[in-house]
Parts: sequence; C-alpha cells; structure tokens
Amino acid sequence: MGLLGLGFAANAQEHSYAPSDIENGRGLYQGNCLGCHGNNGDSVEGVNLGKGRFRHASSDEDLIALIRAGIPSTLMVARPQFSYGELRSLVAFLRNMQTGGVLTAADTREVKIGDAKAGQQLFFGKGGCSKCHGVNGGGSRLSPDLAGIGSQRSPASLETSLQDPRKEVREGNRFMQVTTKAGVVITGKLMNQDTHSVQLMNEKEKLVSLLKKDLSAQAMMPSPMPSTQDVLSPTQVADLVAYLLTLKSEESAK
Repeated sequence: MGLLGLGFAANAQEHSYAPSDIENGRGLYQGNCLGCHGNNGDSVEGVNLGKGRFRHASSDEDLIALIRAGIPSTLMVARPQFSYGELRSLVAFLRNMQTGGVLTAADTREVKIGDAKAGQQLFFGKGGCSKCHGVNGGGSRLSPDLAGIGSQRSPASLETSLQDPRKEVREGNRFMQVTTKAGVVITGKLMNQDTHSVQLMNEKEKLVSLLKKDLSAQAMMPSPMPSTQDVLSPTQVADLVAYLLTLKSEESAK
C-alpha cells in the first residue's frame, strides 16, 4: 500500500518535532508506506519523500488531510483509521526523513512468525504482558498501549523488544531516577524535562514535578520490562510477535 501520492512542495517549511513523534512516525511509515514509497521514499515517480518533494501538498496540514483522504483512482488509499496524533507523527517523520534509508539491518532481519491466536492467549495469560500493556485500555499508564503496534513496528523489532527490551528504549518510554538534595530517591517514566525542571510519572502512576536545582543526581534507567528469554520458548515468542502484528489500529480488540 502506498501511503502518499505526494510530490513537490514549493518550499518545505522548517519545524521542530518531538523525537518521540519522529520515531512513532517512522514505525507508521514502515507499516503503511514502505511497500509503495520504498526505503528511501523515492519509489513513486515524481515523488521523493526523503527530499521533501510532494506532488499534492506542502504544509503539514495539507499532508495530514491528504493521508487521511487518499487520492482517488490511485494506490494512495484513504487512512481514516489514523488518529490526528498518528498523522502528526507520520508528518514529523516525513519532514525529518533521511535519504540514507528508513530500515536498518535489525528492522529487515527475518524472524519466525507464529500463531496469532496462541499469541493473544499468551499476552493476556502466561506471558503476563497485559499486566503492564493495554490494548485500547487496560494495563499501566507507565507502559505504552499497544493497540496500533502492528502498524508501527517490524516483526524483527518486535522480537527484539520481547527478547532484549533494554537494547532499544524508544523516546517516550524512558525511565529516569532522580535523587533530591534531601536524599529522596524517585524513579519513574520520564514525561518531560527542560532546562529547569523534570516531570516523572512515579511507580504509583502519579505525576511528580521537580526543579533541577533541588536535585543532587539524575540518571536514565534501563527499561523495567523483563526479557521473555527465560520465560517463553522461541515458539511462544513467535506466537506473541504474530499477535502483536495483528494490532493495526486503535480499533484493535482484545
């Protein structure tokens, strides 16, 4: 499926995008646009996404409207299932797309994909995934909802996240530990930070805002997600990957 039947923009606007939006958009591109637009974004004649050349749009809002509506009589199908936030992330990625390629060797590695129904049972049962991760609700606010993960991640990326969750922690899912000058240690999901302050969601899912001048130490923490290597067999991991790949949109059901 082609995501964009786009082309030349008169002058690409300069924007500042959150790293988490760019990364999420990268996953959406892999799951929905790669087949037609290619690894470098230049597989559709007259279009070069890596260089900001769009045929039917220029502004961010133009791109969002085009992706959502599609282009009749072309492979550029409508994407009404995408939320506005997902569309913004996709545009953020396109604005920052590098011509060196979207996929890494890790993304394209071939992996075994098992039985999705068995994977669903593992997710909500023995695997214990649903204790932290929701699918359109449920789980913990400290862990990402996985309703659209199947359109955002490659099979290889999903397998790596299950077997070695500390290898790649994506922006927006990082944890930090801080120590106040009074000796209080707080660990939580990093929600935001700037020059003067940091905001964490602590283990009780409460938002904590701290001034950096009141801290004696701060450090990023490894992912709290446990590896499946000592819990699940390779076949069960393959089944979980298969189930996660079925979660294509916010309409995914348990």
